[in-house]
Amino acid sequence: MPNDYNNIAKFYDALSRIVYQKSIVKAQVFLIQLIKNNDAILIVGGGTGWILKEIAKLQRQNLSIVYVEKSSAMVELAKKKNHTGLHTTFIQKGIEEYNTDEKFDVVITAFLFDNFKEDKIKSVFTMLDNLLKKEGIWLYADFVNDQSNKKIWQQFLLKSMYVFFRITAGIETQELIDMRPYFANSYQLITEQFYYSRFIQAKAHRKIK
Repeated sequence: MPNDYNNIAKFYDALSRIVYQKSIVKAQVFLIQLIKNNDAILIVGGGTGWILKEIAKLQRQNLSIVYVEKSSAMVELAKKKNHTGLHTTFIQKGIEEYNTDEKFDVVITAFLFDNFKEDKIKSVFTMLDNLLKKEGIWLYADFVNDQSNKKIWQQFLLKSMYVFFRITAGIETQELIDMRPYFANSYQLITEQFYYSRFIQAKAHRKIK
């Protein structure tokens, strides 16, 4: 099964923090500060669920979260996290299999699109765009694909990462797609931050069309 993280779910967070220190965590914690009271939030590919604990720390009122994650092992770990005060619905499916009429104020995709080939990126992006309300916020974190600035060590690390996850999780791509064109026409960049020598990005976009 492609993009199946069950085999590495238990040590996924520890592994990412060994390699990237806390950069992946910092990128997402930076973004969730934009969450407001009463927001309906869609988290896609949330992994082990540590982000729920961080959202709960914000003490926003009346948050409703739909947590879509393909890995059953990741979902079980996420359910055990302390997310007191959050109304959270867990959906154990790939995002391409998720259907709903609900519209969301916030969509969170952290290190999601680096799993997909471009044809799936197009379909998933379109789907999530349709689920986000106009003036809604898309919180996006991932690795940076900027060929003009990419350092040799970043190229090596990215290639090694794709080999590892190809073996352990069967991810379907070996190429990091530049997501900037997808947000270019219908979204306004609100804020951004970079980490790990600009190899990790955190961006918040507002939907304007």
